[in-house]
Amino acid sequence: MPAFADASDDPEILRGGRDYREVLAFVHEHLDPPLYLEIGVRLGGSLRLARRRAIGIDPAPEIADPLPARIQVHAATSDAYFAAASPPGLDAPVDLAFIDGMHLFEYALRDFIHVERHAAPWSLVLVDDILPAHPRQGARERTTRAWMGDVWRIVDCLRTHRPDLELLVLDTCPGGMLVVSGLDPANTVLSERHDEIVAAAADAPPPRSVLERADAVEATDERLAALCARLRAQRAA
Repeated sequence: MPAFADASDDPEILRGGRDYREVLAFVHEHLDPPLYLEIGVRLGGSLRLARRRAIGIDPAPEIADPLPARIQVHAATSDAYFAAASPPGLDAPVDLAFIDGMHLFEYALRDFIHVERHAAPWSLVLVDDILPAHPRQGARERTTRAWMGDVWRIVDCLRTHRPDLELLVLDTCPGGMLVVSGLDPANTVLSERHDEIVAAAADAPPPRSVLERADAVEATDERLAALCARLRAQRAA
């Protein structure tokens, strides 16, 4: 387990095992999602990992080279994209989603709510940047180059308000990754409690357990492969 990073340590310190892009590529290979959705595209590197149809959402994408025709990018905020009665391109359930948008808890929470509404029981959601390595990396105001914001709050939020979901915290580099399965698009608990949940989130630094990655497990091939195989079989049933 990584050593604790207290306030006297380098605020730019990075921790973690496998690079998050390696894990994302592994999930694409083993889950083979017919429809992939990515929130927070930026340069498009992780979006290019999609092997089949994909949708990227980013208010200001910076993609230099053309993408394959099977990949669509919508220059919009995720809130604006999902506000449409029929979000463009989203004509089937999302099989895999990667949430890597604005690094503030309320944005990540809304992104999850939006994605689950367009998901299926076999869908898989990955949330990036849940394990800051230093208190300043996990603050709402950005003062470091390595910044995860307070997305880390979503783990306890889902544990508290959605105990029906299956959560797996991965020790990926640099910001950790939350793997969520057991989705239920008919569940409205989070949307109904959204304002209450956000209002109750105190502006406090990440706890020691988050900085130490106490709940994180190694992103082992066996663990992820078993989950992907189960969801893939459920999708095919």
